[in-house]
Amino acid sequence: MGTLLRFVWLFAAVSASALETPETWPWAGAVGEGDSTAIHMDDVRFVGWADDYADISFGTNVASKWKTPAEALGPAEGVTDTGIVCLGSGGEITLTFSRPISDGEGYDFAVFENAMNDVFLELAWVEVSSDGEHFCRFPNFYAADTPVSPFGGHYASDIHGLASKYRHGYGTPFDLAELQEAYDCYYDENPWFFSREYAAALAANFPYLDLDGITHVRIIDIVGDGSQNDASGFGIYDPYPTEGSAGLDLDAVGVINQVEVDGVAQTISFETIPHQKLAFGSVALDASADSGLPVAYSVQSGPATNAGNCVYFTGTGTVEVVAAQAGDETYAAAASVLRSFVVAEEIQHIFIEPLANQLVGGGTVQVNAYAGSGLPVKMEVQSGPSDVVVDEVLHRLELGFSSGTVSLHAYQPGDAAYAPAADVYIEFEIVEASATNAPAPFASWLESNMVPPLAGMLTNDVYGRPAILLEYAFDQTCAARSRIIQSADLLSWTHAVPEIIDQSRAGNSLDLKLLLTAAASNATFRLEFETQ
Repeated sequence: MGTLLRFVWLFAAVSASALETPETWPWAGAVGEGDSTAIHMDDVRFVGWADDYADISFGTNVASKWKTPAEALGPAEGVTDTGIVCLGSGGEITLTFSRPISDGEGYDFAVFENAMNDVFLELAWVEVSSDGEHFCRFPNFYAADTPVSPFGGHYASDIHGLASKYRHGYGTPFDLAELQEAYDCYYDENPWFFSREYAAALAANFPYLDLDGITHVRIIDIVGDGSQNDASGFGIYDPYPTEGSAGLDLDAVGVINQVEVDGVAQTISFETIPHQKLAFGSVALDASADSGLPVAYSVQSGPATNAGNCVYFTGTGTVEVVAAQAGDETYAAAASVLRSFVVAEEIQHIFIEPLANQLVGGGTVQVNAYAGSGLPVKMEVQSGPSDVVVDEVLHRLELGFSSGTVSLHAYQPGDAAYAPAADVYIEFEIVEASATNAPAPFASWLESNMVPPLAGMLTNDVYGRPAILLEYAFDQTCAARSRIIQSADLLSWTHAVPEIIDQSRAGNSLDLKLLLTAAASNATFRLEFETQ
């Protein structure tokens, strides 16, 4: 339960107006500041997460690779460039909760975004509903009055009641009691600091709201050019204009207070479903409940039907499948789990040639990456020193002049024939020449090391097809590239494009497990090194 809000506008002779609450403006600051209300994604207060969505409407300037609503379901991941659904400029999504949110002690839920730092904050209104039809927007206020450039920023202390004012991994919390207090304040005092538009919407929708039975949370991206207003009618700014992933990037919505249920709690485990080839015809599902009760499946959307635990494809496109367990006389109903996958004429994967460690100030390095489809692979720096950049298409890597761990992200979004490839990441270190893990020229490295053996065995891939598993260890202090080549006659050799199914770093060793389908079973494979 919250403290009764009393909003008072203070006017200064030469400055913008500022809102004062019981905590007084400025409002709660950034992560780590003494008054911050940020809640980390691993906080023990979280007892549940959004488990489905009712609808989504994408705004403008959002690439297709960010348009997977299921990425906003389940626990927050807390990373900056994966595991999110991007709403686009002006887009919106409505998430649902099979176990409703309730108005309990303190904050009731929190919204997670993937902001890269404490100032690049892309904002959205937050609305809740008990019936999926009447939505109430939280009182929201924005104290700044200056446009924010595409790569600019603003401050959490100027923001109240909007998602999301905190960097990745930290949720912006919301207290349902604020809606009751805003409604009571409106009728008791007719406060002029609410705009006519906000007051009218609150008066029309709040009577339909059950604060102890919130089943829907709607997130609406704010176009950050100042043309859209807060609850007092003042313009809101955030980074604008942006492209590719414009608007709020939703990671998750975590529940702190929820409706108590009768029975023993149970949880469904449902692994991610890989993209499928239309010719496969069907895919068998394998979810389980820790209660031991049977799981029921349904196709929520897409070109497919299901019977029992099998999903049958009726065409190409994105398929969404829900796993549910309704409970019994002992167990309460489990939160349902949604999984999505693409059915396409063809499937594909990506291989990146592993990189050795690099030297500070080492200039430009070519990174080699290929897709089995032959479609161009795109690449970006996921994390690393700020002066490390990579060309998205040409894969030329500028190493910069700072040391640190670099992670590169490769992706291929597919086309009319091919499903998207699974994202691939590789890591390496940028170090000083004097470091113990600095790269040595290939010839020098060979003086005290041996070329690693390439081990192989027959197996099956994730689709059950016969395949070949290849394994080798790449020493990242060896200034060379490595790749798999293949030949059917031992005379002509070509690059193989294996799928990276596992990679792990132990010291300077990068251990790789690679998979090739049995179409190449008559080939001979070699591990090839090329001096960098």
